[in-house]
Amino acid sequence: MLKTPDNTKADLLLKNGIIRTMDAHETCASALAVREGKIIFVGDETGAQAYCGPGTEVIDLKGRMALPGMIDTHLHAPGNVLTKLFDINLHGLLRLEETIKTIEDFVRENPEREVYYGEGFSLGIFEGLEVSLGPRKERLDDICPAKPIFLTSYDGHSYWLNSNALEVCGIGRDTPNPPGGVIERDPQTGEPWGTLKEAAGKLIQEREYTREESLKAMLHFQKELHSLGYTGILSISGFSPVPLPEYKALEDQGLLKLRVAASMTLDPDKETESQVEELKRLRSVYNSSLIKVTTAKFFTDGVVEGVTAYLLEPYAAEAGKGTDYYGEFLWEPERLKEAFVLVNSSGFQIHVHSVGDASTRTVLDALEYAREKSPPGDYRNTLTHLQLVAPEDIPRFRSLDLVASTQPYWHFKEPGWWEPVDKHHLGSRAERMYPLKSFLKLGIPVVSSSDHPVTPYPNPLWAIRAGVTRNLSHADYYGVDEITDPEDPRYLLDRSERASLSEMVRSFTSASAYTIFSENSLGTLEPGKRADIAVLERDIFSINPLEIDKVPVEMTIFNGEVVYTRESAGA
Repeated sequence: MLKTPDNTKADLLLKNGIIRTMDAHETCASALAVREGKIIFVGDETGAQAYCGPGTEVIDLKGRMALPGMIDTHLHAPGNVLTKLFDINLHGLLRLEETIKTIEDFVRENPEREVYYGEGFSLGIFEGLEVSLGPRKERLDDICPAKPIFLTSYDGHSYWLNSNALEVCGIGRDTPNPPGGVIERDPQTGEPWGTLKEAAGKLIQEREYTREESLKAMLHFQKELHSLGYTGILSISGFSPVPLPEYKALEDQGLLKLRVAASMTLDPDKETESQVEELKRLRSVYNSSLIKVTTAKFFTDGVVEGVTAYLLEPYAAEAGKGTDYYGEFLWEPERLKEAFVLVNSSGFQIHVHSVGDASTRTVLDALEYAREKSPPGDYRNTLTHLQLVAPEDIPRFRSLDLVASTQPYWHFKEPGWWEPVDKHHLGSRAERMYPLKSFLKLGIPVVSSSDHPVTPYPNPLWAIRAGVTRNLSHADYYGVDEITDPEDPRYLLDRSERASLSEMVRSFTSASAYTIFSENSLGTLEPGKRADIAVLERDIFSINPLEIDKVPVEMTIFNGEVVYTRESAGA
């Protein structure tokens, strides 16, 4: 009998499981072996025995399911952790009363603060003019008139200030709207209303954290991601930069257990060439086995809830902007074209925030121009959010080799949001938001992501359930009764856009690996690839789709190392 050479013995062996490799043939195995962080065998227990030696750690999966490690291709680190640890945390509060009480309690319990910061309020909790204009300053004045309060909405596109904060920022009746931003004003008096939108947030004094606070938050953030099965991310810059120094500090200490692709946002109010040079500098400084700077982020419009997304047809009159308001495109189109050419010619991926259908059409025009003018290359340019897309524009994603980045967490009629916000602002167009299957059936690469902390709890299984059913996911979060039928009409949003379960899992695994240029090492469980693995309590391919969001992650393995177990987390 031939002996297996010692150099093929595994460091780690998983057995007695349902191992969904997500390879091209959707192979299912029961055992998997790992050596030096890479998969060396996938098959059955009999074949795996050849890789088991005295030093092999053997984990009996006991019938549980293993998938490739999840990859979130659009989130903002460290999520809402800094807010949860140090500031007023309003994420996940879906009622006005609890929002106000949370602010009141924090101010009362922290009297020594000279300035109060917070994050996470939802426009969906308000009524009347406050749905369109945002919350009034007087609500915060009643809580704390003597010190400034700065609160950011859950989506990061609106800011709620009290009168003191407006005064500190020098914002008054005669302060003009900055380029790309809105200072909402009282329709009767013309005075600042208390809400700033989009680029007007630049008028606010930025919250600063200590190095110690930032590193603490990053470790907490990484732990949360591991508990959800994530092993990789595309760390997106928004109105704040990606925390590259923190990622590097953790890597230097051997504490970084995530694969990080990173971006930098290009500002339309600044000179493009110098920004691309800074992006190049970051790429050269942060370039390791775990950290890569790959992407230039662009904002081309705002959001529907802020009445700042750029639409082909006007907003509904109920949105409070008249009957001939389309929103605003945040870049001069010709300048955007040249910026795209420069970014791609410099070897970077383009990643565009585009919510409205007019924004997406204008971006597609610019990308078509860039494709003609840039050197041939594998850029994997991406448009994300895509709340409204004209049907005739969807095939252009295929012809331009684009990636559609979606957030299926939002792909149903969200309780307390769809009716008072989306339908209120868009009218009947709200019935056909968030195309998904329309992209997939044309062979367009589709990835899923959370946009965390816009999605406060970025559990990929919530998104997978919503993408498959286009109906309510995780009823407890919304404080409503669970549905028992995926055809329940209360929350169902355009059943024709439902994806298959395989398509949804791929959108967090193999498709996401492709998007971050890592398909040769990540995204499927095959020999030669990195051993990044998520172990779930049950096989989601053999249960009712309405149960998918209730399946917990039991274990997360990064590079062959167990970095999370539900048991040790106290579940």
